Amino acid sequence: MKLKKRIIFTLLFSKGYFYLSRNFRLQKIGNLEWLKCNYNFNNVSFFIDELIILNVDRDPSDISEFCMVIKDISKEIFVPLSVGGGINNMQKVRNLFDSGADKVVLNTNLFSGNNLPKEICSFYGKQCLVASLDLKKENDIYIIYSKSGSQYQGELDLFLERNDIRDNVGEFYLNSINNDGTGNGLDMELAEYFYSKIRTPFIIAGGIGKSEHILNSLS
Repeated sequence: MKLKKRIIFTLLFSKGYFYLSRNFRLQKIGNLEWLKCNYNFNNVSFFIDELIILNVDRDPSDISEFCMVIKDISKEIFVPLSVGGGINNMQKVRNLFDSGADKVVLNTNLFSGNNLPKEICSFYGKQCLVASLDLKKENDIYIIYSKSGSQYQGELDLFLERNDIRDNVGEFYLNSINNDGTGNGLDMELAEYFYSKIRTPFIIAGGIGKSEHILNSLS
């Protein structure tokens, strides 16, 4: 089966503001009103296939403000909306879906040993769950990190052998820590490597700096 190629836009949010990221170092750029003034989502949504919004707050225990932002933005767009960050229980999952999310994104809690991925899959279907993997290439081996790139989680190869994760995930989000925010282009070796190992749909992120990078990845 040949997978459809898509263009997906990612926003990073924390404590009322949106951020840019470079190798996982955050730079504040503006609040929701700034975003609306600079990005007309009614127009942008015609040129993307999906929008992802990630809460990168280091302590996202209270996601009420994030939910309000999701609810506001979801009214402006007509493409699927995936959201994540700090999701550690089903109540937060329900709150995000109630706020307008179409899918939820899990990162750190993929590795916590709880049953949250399975619970989400059982209740909403695995098409509603995106597994986010922050990956750093070290000595030609892809290593997974969680907790905003600070906690080692082992080699990608070993992770992909875990059926308990693969069976409960509808999509993967692969973010290259090496390329993140550099504008040097996507890690297409990572994309090819992942595709050779698994047929689950995936998103490759980190490194787009100009239109040629998008064109090259879609060719």
